[in-house]
Amino acid sequence: MSDKEPIRLLILEESLNRAEELIVLLRSAGRATRAHQIESDVDFSAKISEQPWDLILAANEANGFTIQKVISQLQMLDKDIPVIMLADNRDPASITEGLKMGAIDVALDDDDERLLLLIQRELKNLETRRQKRNAEVELKETDRRNNLLLDSSTTAIAYVHEGMHIYTNQAYADLFGYEDPDEYAGIPIIDLIAKEDQGKFKTFLKSFDRDETQEAEFGCVDNEGATILTKLTMSPATYDREPCTQAIFQPLVDSSELEDRIKEISSQDLLTGLFNRQYFIEVLDQAVDNANQGKQSSIIFYMVIDHFPRIRSDAGISNADLVLGELATVIRDNVPDDHLIARFGDDVFTLLIEGNDKAAAGELAETIRTTTEEHMFEASGKNYQVTLSIGFSMIAENTSSVEQAISRAYQACDSIEEGNAIAFYEPKNPTAGEGGQSLSADTLKALISHALDADQFKLNFQPIISLHGEDEEQFEVLLRLPDAEGNALRPAQFMGPAEDAGLLQKIDRWVVFNAIKQLAKQREAGGNARLFINVSHKVLTDEEFLPWMSVSLKASRLASDSIVFQLHESDATSYIKQAAKFTKGLQELHIKSSINHFGCSLHPFKLLKHLTPDIVKLDGSFANEIEKNEEKREELVEIIRSLQASGVLTAISGVEDPSTLPTLFMTGINYIQGNYISEPLDDLDYDFSSEGL
Repeated sequence: MSDKEPIRLLILEESLNRAEELIVLLRSAGRATRAHQIESDVDFSAKISEQPWDLILAANEANGFTIQKVISQLQMLDKDIPVIMLADNRDPASITEGLKMGAIDVALDDDDERLLLLIQRELKNLETRRQKRNAEVELKETDRRNNLLLDSSTTAIAYVHEGMHIYTNQAYADLFGYEDPDEYAGIPIIDLIAKEDQGKFKTFLKSFDRDETQEAEFGCVDNEGATILTKLTMSPATYDREPCTQAIFQPLVDSSELEDRIKEISSQDLLTGLFNRQYFIEVLDQAVDNANQGKQSSIIFYMVIDHFPRIRSDAGISNADLVLGELATVIRDNVPDDHLIARFGDDVFTLLIEGNDKAAAGELAETIRTTTEEHMFEASGKNYQVTLSIGFSMIAENTSSVEQAISRAYQACDSIEEGNAIAFYEPKNPTAGEGGQSLSADTLKALISHALDADQFKLNFQPIISLHGEDEEQFEVLLRLPDAEGNALRPAQFMGPAEDAGLLQKIDRWVVFNAIKQLAKQREAGGNARLFINVSHKVLTDEEFLPWMSVSLKASRLASDSIVFQLHESDATSYIKQAAKFTKGLQELHIKSSINHFGCSLHPFKLLKHLTPDIVKLDGSFANEIEKNEEKREELVEIIRSLQASGVLTAISGVEDPSTLPTLFMTGINYIQGNYISEPLDDLDYDFSSEGL
């Protein structure tokens, strides 16, 4: 389960407020939820049958329904859902009793930090179990397909154990003049070798390395005693889950040169002359296997051409191809011959290095980067500047798949915000926030105080696009806190310590003041942007905020419709009366309001009975779900229709996959936002007219 997928959560808890607190706790840790509070045993039975669930957080008893009954029903239905018991006291006996009942662990009600760690652990364990079950199903299907392929193959294939045939296909029987492959059962493979070559064959077997494929040529005899010249390829294999040796006999025909050429072409990218994606993945798959078995670690590079669409637009397709070919040469000239280079995608190159020397890999990445930057690329008499963003990561025992190996290197590359740099993938500390930082609370508090005093916070702006042609320049304001290493920390990583230090009010005002300041400059320059500004729950109880903000807006000569104040759903739910008063105050000032991350609380539509925002922005996890699940697609459509029927405009964040756009368009949603449209920008500079959505 990726961090972007919502946690499907069942809560057995008497108090609605405590249930909402648990959801807020997960949201603060960067995890969205699809949660339901269990109302009774009948309700639990109905919900458990509706869809798969990821986790149950359960008090000992609520609404007459006990955790023991929850666990009993799960066991009866053979459901794999981890149950964490929420204990309201530190009595060791009650904790032990919870474990005896079948709870996976017990967390104290007042120890949220430990509860989060338990949740992270159990979700990871659940994902491992699900992957194992999926792998077992896929393995059975793969075995079935492999057997069909073996039986129908025109290549003579056998599996041999301790020199005896345990399987042969029909082509094998045909090659040696037998009608039925089963006739080979129990026959030694050496009986097929011509007598004059049997000594050579025995030597070949003795030298056969069980970890590698080996080839040799032998004379063989068929069922009628005729000699057949063959090439024998032997390699380690498994058959019916047992280790054995695969033997492939091929009659010798003088076509080796043609075969070599075909093999070369099939593995080559014709534009650059490098290896192609398919071949790279095949070799990478073996590298992952070697790493998993402790034989050989590797390092993978993921190299992306910065702003390649712009280069292709300026140069044209043919000239862009020339640039790609020249870049391939530059990379090849700087990489040792024993490293594997491939063109992995349109503007992506990959590199596979044996070994685990991170420092040497970093030096090589920097060499490739600087050489590319300094090289002047030429096509049709014009020069082009090309730079690379290079991410690299280790492939070791904990690398579970080819996809994970590529994903980690890609994540490192994707973390490079400005381009023309290198980055190494560092696995996340389970206690760290997004980006992998694990700074202490005291360090974060000091960092926040310094950022406020020295004006070191940073604002980014992400475009919000209309799906229905309205000509609007809209951005969401995103707050970032640079740390000592220059990493941009997100609010989820530092707002908790900021609240503990009593600094939320100052942060809110810093954000509003500086957002208005930048907006005023953009409008003075002829722009017409509108900003969605996120504020914390502190503004809801700050009687001076609205008057202060109104004065700031007038001083900047900005119209009241130029900004939209955005509240987090969890804040509005926790402070519902104050939120209603705040949005009413905004209406009196003719300023619009928005609810962000909508749809993650237990009863999201109850919130709208108490306050009337102008815009509701759905949580980004909905965008991730709609292409995977038809039911989630229908659920999203129903939510949007209900919201729009009440006169509310709708938006959704987290749009990162172009394949979701047709579905989102059909839902009727008004606005979309996400990295596919544009990553967060440093300023209010985006060409909205170019969006042909």
